[in-house]
Amino acid sequence: MPGPTLKTDASAARLRFDSFDLDEAEARLTCAGQPVALAPKPFAVLCVLARTPQMLVSKNALLDAVWGHRFVTESVLKSAISEVRAALGDDPKQPRYIETVSRRGYRFIAAPLAAASQSAAGVERTGIGHPALTALTALCRGDAALADLIRALAATLEREQPVLNHS
Repeated sequence: MPGPTLKTDASAARLRFDSFDLDEAEARLTCAGQPVALAPKPFAVLCVLARTPQMLVSKNALLDAVWGHRFVTESVLKSAISEVRAALGDDPKQPRYIETVSRRGYRFIAAPLAAASQSAAGVERTGIGHPALTALTALCRGDAALADLIRALAATLEREQPVLNHS
């Protein structure tokens, strides 16, 4: 009889930003390879935000996603955001990772790094910094940031006229 099948959630957040690695499927947050302690609810809040980088996530959407349909007040969300910020070393007055949108919700604003694939790691090691190459490398991460990256790539290509060689 075959063993149990493990299911993986394709929408699970897997993200690298600054020196952090977030892996929702493995319930792991690390900084420079070292585990970062984060309680389950704040970890879940971070994952919900990380799945939609640069997009506003309303307070109600976060409460529903993390606490389900239980009756909880916004104070639990505020507390969870505070714990996430403490774990990331983020300052709410000058945020690098989580931005507060007053009375509406939160936005994950960290600049994602390329996935730890072999080709992306090679690009990171060589230090090739062309914006278009950086955007294309980051596209390998998955669909979470695809729209933003395509817009960034299009803007870069509009600014820099490609050189075509006609032989």
